[in-house]
Amino acid sequence: MPKIIKNQTIWEEEHSARRRMCMLMITHACNLNCSYCYETHKQNKYMSVEQAKSIISKEAQFVLKDKKFDELQIDFMGGEPLMNFTLIKEIVEWLENGAIDVPWLCFASTNATLISEEIKLWLHEHKESIILGASYDGSKNMQLTNRGTDNYTIDLDFFHELWPEQEFQMTISKETLPNLAEGVLYVQRKGYGISASLAQGIEWDLNDALLYREQLCLLKDAYLADSKLTPLNKLRRIVDVFNLPSYEREQLQRCGAGLNMVTYDIDGNCYGCHMFTPLVLGNQNALPIENVEWGKLEVMADNYCKDCVLRCFCPTCPGFNYKYRGHFSNRDKRWCPMVLAEAMTACEFQIERIAMIENLTMQDAEYGKTALTAYKILQQLDIEKNKSPYTVACMNI
Repeated sequence: MPKIIKNQTIWEEEHSARRRMCMLMITHACNLNCSYCYETHKQNKYMSVEQAKSIISKEAQFVLKDKKFDELQIDFMGGEPLMNFTLIKEIVEWLENGAIDVPWLCFASTNATLISEEIKLWLHEHKESIILGASYDGSKNMQLTNRGTDNYTIDLDFFHELWPEQEFQMTISKETLPNLAEGVLYVQRKGYGISASLAQGIEWDLNDALLYREQLCLLKDAYLADSKLTPLNKLRRIVDVFNLPSYEREQLQRCGAGLNMVTYDIDGNCYGCHMFTPLVLGNQNALPIENVEWGKLEVMADNYCKDCVLRCFCPTCPGFNYKYRGHFSNRDKRWCPMVLAEAMTACEFQIERIAMIENLTMQDAEYGKTALTAYKILQQLDIEKNKSPYTVACMNI
């Protein structure tokens, strides 16, 4: 029975170019209404088991024939995918019985509020076949602020026991930003891993950027004081910064949408990723996979950012760009000071941390050199005074 190597975290697919990503929108329904949710066309609709089997069988045959891929990952998505748990259960057991002839792994991203004792028991029995990634926004008050309810008890211990390497996923809203450090440390001091991302489509402003910098510095100091805590992903990132006047490094498409990734809606229609489906864009504006020139620089690169030293560090998503600004390349310029605050703090953390290591490895030394090089550029910028794009011309040289 073919399987993907055990004990992987789902995020390792970023390092597996040989893996085909097949996302199934198994429901348009959700039991919550989170303040930052971008799925603005929810309906009480569900994919059938027969449809799911047909799609997976087709994708497995594609992997067998295409020399680029060796493996197939099936992502169950929504809405809240556990609202269609019957499908998840049937598909996983069908795959375990040898339904396809390629290595596979299943994943579902969940708000973690619908896991009954029956579901827990089943997941215990099938934990090598499916990984669940839980979204969790910090303290109880942060959950209430973002999710609109605290009626659910989320069993974090259960997730950590079954998939200990899988980090919880926090979304930072404008309302929970003032408690970012508190919320992250609340989760980490319980022994759990957590990653964070800023909510999309939000009116981030300069005051938010200054507050973000303050909160990240609080986290930086906590990690320097306690090496047992795993630094938040925002402070671990390599700060890819360039003191260059033009496109020596391109703004390439950072995700696999439309390339090694494909999404099928409940009716079997195909899209580059879930961001282009009717659940996100509505039936009239949904964008089929064949309508986009995926991976082309001239389609995905924002000309506004071409001289910015943070152009490759700055996160961008073609789907969010298209939904909120009408084009794959059009980045949210309200993020610029937020990204600068993140890059500056990450550099400081990495430099200070490496300075505390007595016996540096070659990798540590290279990591520190990269952070120092970037910081020499970034410390010439002022979050309050400098406006994006952050170019050589706007620096105090």
